[in-house]
Amino acid sequence: MKFRSAYSDVKRTPFETVGESVTQQHFEKEVDIKNIIKKHDRTGIISHVARGIAQYGDFSEVNEYREALDIVNNANASFGELPAEIRKMFENDAGAFFEFATNPENDEKMVELGLKVAPPSPESVAPPAEKAEKAEANNDE
Repeated sequence: MKFRSAYSDVKRTPFETVGESVTQQHFEKEVDIKNIIKKHDRTGIISHVARGIAQYGDFSEVNEYREALDIVNNANASFGELPAEIRKMFENDAGAFFEFATNPENDEKMVELGLKVAPPSPESVAPPAEKAEKAEANNDE
């Protein structure tokens, strides 16, 4: 076995393209680094970098991609567990259901569908003194 080192003889192996080349030659001038630098010197802009729109802001509250994807997948799974009739009402669109469910104007309909617990009635929420009196009255009987 022969080991190759930096001091070994170099054996050159030429490469030749066989058949038609798939390189698109009409982009030759556009991607030539000399032409890109010349254009930058004239305009001060590197065109392929300037295509994007810069957005500045505080994005510290934005979830990581994986976290956001997990939230969406969990929401879709929860929506999938709803009865078929309810899913059909929203055309099997979890986003439409989310919009409906988070709108406070739809609280009564959510209670009717059994998707939300009804708020306690004023009669069931009695002050503690009244509850104690009712309990004593029931014990006396």
